[in-house]
Amino acid sequence: MSKTILQLDNVNTYYGKIHALKDVSFEVNEGEIVTLIGSNGAGKTTTLKTISALLKPANGNIVYMGKKVNGSAPHLLTREGIAHVPEGRKIFPRLTVEENLEMGAFSLTSQERIKRNKDYVFELFPRLLERRKQKGGTLSGGEQQMLAMGRGLMSDPKIMLLDEPSMGLAPMMIQTVFDIIKKLRNEGITILLVEQNAGKALKLANKGYVLQTGSVILSGTGAELLKNDMVREAYLG
Repeated sequence: MSKTILQLDNVNTYYGKIHALKDVSFEVNEGEIVTLIGSNGAGKTTTLKTISALLKPANGNIVYMGKKVNGSAPHLLTREGIAHVPEGRKIFPRLTVEENLEMGAFSLTSQERIKRNKDYVFELFPRLLERRKQKGGTLSGGEQQMLAMGRGLMSDPKIMLLDEPSMGLAPMMIQTVFDIIKKLRNEGITILLVEQNAGKALKLANKGYVLQTGSVILSGTGAELLKNDMVREAYLG
């Protein structure tokens, strides 16, 4: 039985007076892909930002690897093995591809590990190797998404929080991104995936949670949610 790597218990988060997350509870087991689906404004991005300490929960617990991490700092969570690949890529446009990757390795001290991780990223994304000296801002949207994921991988993560990795990409590039996500899971990296393309996400996911106005209203395996009438009507068109 795989162990729980991440658990949220009754987490509440506010933006000012707006109650963005309402008693959100779910768990992610080691080696799984877990997806959060829901419409815009449902609280998916807020959930990832709360986990990675970019937002502070008002109450509730976030437990990572058996340890409560509420109130931790984002850079410390990166050191502990949580990599957050944000919505909109957020790469450094004026830095080269290689420099962007090196920024992702800020928590590592061993040059040998940094080189090993960079080689791994270039093997995973050969196009980044071709563009290694090119500035990040000159890359296509798909290449920037590869770079954002590659930067996340540079920190040796145990779990990756991926926020809308297929947004704005061409269909062929979307398939490439999903193939990479599956490969990462097969290589032992746990994935928490936020994705507007609910059909693709659920086909890949071990389990999923449906968020609506800040609350988890439904959960199940990916296969179960694909067959659920409410999910089909609301998110699968």
